[in-house]
Amino acid sequence: MMLSPYPLLITYLVALTAAAQDVHERLDLGLLQRQIDAIELLADRARSSATGTDQVRYRFDYPRLTADLERVRHGISKYLSPSRAQPADLVELTGDYRAETPDSGPPHEHD
Repeated sequence: MMLSPYPLLITYLVALTAAAQDVHERLDLGLLQRQIDAIELLADRARSSATGTDQVRYRFDYPRLTADLERVRHGISKYLSPSRAQPADLVELTGDYRAETPDSGPPHEHD
């Protein structure tokens, strides 16, 4: 009895496609890490050019943004090179980057 070559061919094509998708995913995630680096540079530039923050009620919370970007970068790195199976980190990103400036004066009713 001769076995059909088609199941073996289909298995090979599925494995090859999965490997190709893995390569594309890794390339895309590497690009994402480089884009996070660029975002951090832009945030540093914006932080250094911010003026008059002592006279406004709210300011952009750059440290919180930096922490969230680092968290995303770390998650991508762990995915790309896992040391071993570990439980998922379930801490959510903050997403709220507006912080009140200390001594910003009395609050206004219509803010």
